[in-house]
Amino acid sequence: MAAHLTGRDAPEISIVIPTMGRASLLREMLGALSRQSYDLGHVEVIVVQDGPDADTRSLLDIMRADAAWTLVNVERPRRGRAAARNAGIARACGRIIVMLDDDIIASPGLLAEHARHHAGSANIVVTGNVPVERLAEEPAHHRAVRQYWETQLSRRTAAGHRPAFTDFTTGNASISRLRLLEAGGFDEAFVEYGREDYELGYRLQRAGLRFVYEARALGTHRYHKDPLEWLRQSRTMGRADVLFARKHPELVNEIMALVPFPRVPWLPWAVQLSERATLGLNVGGGKLWGVAATFAQGAHYWQGVREEVRDPIELRRLVAARVAARARPTPAATA
Repeated sequence: MAAHLTGRDAPEISIVIPTMGRASLLREMLGALSRQSYDLGHVEVIVVQDGPDADTRSLLDIMRADAAWTLVNVERPRRGRAAARNAGIARACGRIIVMLDDDIIASPGLLAEHARHHAGSANIVVTGNVPVERLAEEPAHHRAVRQYWETQLSRRTAAGHRPAFTDFTTGNASISRLRLLEAGGFDEAFVEYGREDYELGYRLQRAGLRFVYEARALGTHRYHKDPLEWLRQSRTMGRADVLFARKHPELVNEIMALVPFPRVPWLPWAVQLSERATLGLNVGGGKLWGVAATFAQGAHYWQGVREEVRDPIELRRLVAARVAARARPTPAATA
């Protein structure tokens, strides 16, 4: 771990950005950050490469020369987003950690809004606004992701909303570095896509931190996944839910309510057929597209669950929790 700066030399905000082989997205993202209304002299940007990439390294070398902030490049073997974020947090010197993804285009006021909330308390978590960009010609899977996030963000501003661990999404969030370190950071057992943010959010809430949603901390999500990647990420999500429930058995019903995917058997021919139908209908969408996509996601999700469980007893427990949760399902985390 690098020695931490103190006093006037220390930045107020450390922005931690994990990335992997997406230099073009990262260039646009850092360009937006350079136009912040907040004083960038009090900011450091730590880009963590989850697997070294020559294009990303070259980009950061070029940008470092003219950056208004301190720009740090951390290269490490690929170990997943949880480990990458922890590496950035360990290197950080700022009082406040702002976590952003490499496909978030920050509005000019994003950092100022995060900083405003942290001025009076070290015991809050600020979650920002992350709407998915609306496209002129929008594929069905992109529209599904956008509408999901519109629903989630609406829920956070609804009267009577009680913040939950599912509000903690690390595409756009901030927290005191001290409180984050006290909580132990991200659990690095989560090496694939999914749930490392929810798991940490749960621990932060148990530690007594207050969650605040700030719509003016706006970062537009340049969603980039193709439809096949979108379908198949449900498999790693299934594995992650098993791990999440194993670590927090008291939360099993809530975890198994996170996705609405039906429990379907793993039939390779049926999965292949549903994937082909989803791709073939992805331009316009429609009812048949929705049926095919839901079947493929459900098959991948439950296959992931079956791959991760230790024994039939654990599988039965998760299935029972899912059955119990069907009376109060929540929308799928499809981003």
